[in-house]
Amino acid sequence: IQKINKLLAKYYDQNVESIRTKIRAQFLDKIRITESVAAQLTPEEKILKKEYNAGRRILENEFGKSMRYKSIRDLATGEANNMMTSIKPVWLMSPLSVSDTMPLDHNMFDVVIYDEASQITVEEGVPALFRTKQTIIVGDEMQMPPTNFFSSNNIVDEEEEETENTIGISLDADSLLNQGARKLSSVMLGWHYRSRRESLISFSNAAFYNRNLLTIPDCKIHQEKNTEFDAVQDIFEAIDIETILNKSISFQYIENAVYENRKNKDEANYIANLVAKILKDKIGKSIGIVAFSMSQQGEIEAALERLAYKDAAFERLLEEEYQREDEDSFNGLFVKNLENVQGDERDIIIMSVCYGHNTGGRLLMNFGPINRKGGEKRLNVIFSRAKQNMIVVSSMMPHEIKNDYNVGANYFKKFLSYAKNISEGRIEDANLILDGLNKYDDAINDTTSVLGKQLAEEIEKMGYSVDLNVGQSHFKCNLAIKKAKESKYKLGILLDLPIHYANENVLEQYCQK
Repeated sequence: IQKINKLLAKYYDQNVESIRTKIRAQFLDKIRITESVAAQLTPEEKILKKEYNAGRRILENEFGKSMRYKSIRDLATGEANNMMTSIKPVWLMSPLSVSDTMPLDHNMFDVVIYDEASQITVEEGVPALFRTKQTIIVGDEMQMPPTNFFSSNNIVDEEEEETENTIGISLDADSLLNQGARKLSSVMLGWHYRSRRESLISFSNAAFYNRNLLTIPDCKIHQEKNTEFDAVQDIFEAIDIETILNKSISFQYIENAVYENRKNKDEANYIANLVAKILKDKIGKSIGIVAFSMSQQGEIEAALERLAYKDAAFERLLEEEYQREDEDSFNGLFVKNLENVQGDERDIIIMSVCYGHNTGGRLLMNFGPINRKGGEKRLNVIFSRAKQNMIVVSSMMPHEIKNDYNVGANYFKKFLSYAKNISEGRIEDANLILDGLNKYDDAINDTTSVLGKQLAEEIEKMGYSVDLNVGQSHFKCNLAIKKAKESKYKLGILLDLPIHYANENVLEQYCQK
C-alpha cells in the first residue's frame, strides 16, 4: 500500500506536468504559425496567422508601455483575446470582477467554475454564465448563505412576487448554488478530508449531511468517563492544556460568567489565557478563534491585547503566531465571527458561545443570527472548521436553552449537549444524540453478529480486547483490537461484507483509507 501511495503521488505530479506541457505546446504552436511564411501554412493556418499576429502586436505593444495601458475589457474584446487566453489559460476572478472587466462573449472561456457558490447571490453569479457555454458550480448548501444579517437595508420590493411569477424563479433564493442545485444535475463529494478525529465532524454529518459523509474511525479511544463535570470557577486559574487537547472536543463551562451588551468578558479573558498557554507550552498546533458576534470578536481581540501588554514573552509569541506560515501558506491565528469564518480551518478551533446570563441572572433566548432563517447553516460552518481539536467555551449549559422550537436554537442546543458528552467521554450518550438527528441503518453490518463475534471470541482468548463496528459514519471498522487497558487500537479488521464491495474504486477502498 505504501508503494502504491508513492506511485499515486508521482502519477498526480506527472499528470500536472503533462497538462502544463500540452498547454505550452499549444501556445508555442501558435507562435510558430505567426513566424512561418505563408507558403508553409494551410489555408486555415493562414487565417489564424493573421489573427494571432494582430493579437501579438497589440500585446507586445502593451508590454512595452510604461503608462496609459489598455483596459482588460478592451484587450479581451479585440484581436488580442485569443493570444491572451493562450498566455493565461486560467483566470481567477470574483463574479463582480468578471462583470466589470470581461466582454459579454459566450466564447470567452471554455468553462466557468464557481467556488464557494453558497455565498454568491444569483444576481452576482449569473453575468459570468454569459462568458461560457459550460459551467461547474461548487459549494455546500449546508454552509453559509449570502448574509444580510448586518445589513441596514432589508426593504422588500412590493413588486417582487409579481416579478417572480413573470420570470419563473425565486428572487429570494439563498444563493447561486441553491438555484443551480434545483436546475442542474449534481453530485455530492462523500469524503470528509479536514477533521483528523471523527467526532469533530460527526455532528455535522448527522445533522446536515444525512450521514452521507465518509469519515474514518479514530485509532485513539475516547477518554474514560468523568465522574464529575468540572466547571471553570476562576478564569485566571492555571489551565491543564494537556488534558484539554487530549480530547477531540473539550467543553469548558465558565460558571458565573456575565453576558452584557452582546459581550462576554469572562469568556474572552479565559480564551486569551488558553491561547497564552498553548503558545507558551509550544504545542505547535495552529489556532482559530470563532465568536458568535462581531462584538464578542472585538472583545476577544481586546483581551489578547491586554494580556500581551502585561506579558512581553506572550506578546512576542502572539505576534509570531499571527504571522505564522506552514508549507508556504498563511496559517496564522485568527479571531473571526460566524459570518466570515467560512473557508478557514485550523488545528485547534476555540469557539466562544458568548451568550449567557445577564447581570440580573436571566438567560434570554436571543441568539442573534442563529435564530434567523438559515441559522443552522451558520452553526454548521463553525462546527466543521477544526482539524484536530475543538474547545467550546460556554457560559450556559445545554439544558438551559428553552426555545428549541426554533431550528437554529435546536441544533445549537443539541451540539452543546454532544460536545459536553464527548468532553466527558460519554460516547454512547453522544451517539444517541447523533441517532436522534439521523438514525443510520446498520443492517448491512449485522452479519458481524456471526462472523465478527466468532473472530472477536478467538482474539479475546489470546488476551486482547475487541470492539465491534467502531465508527460514527457508514464506514466502520468491523473489529478494532487493542491490548487491555491501552488507549489506542493496534489493529483493525475489515470483513468482506456486502458494504465492503459497494465501493468499486479499488484505490479508494484499499489505499486511501
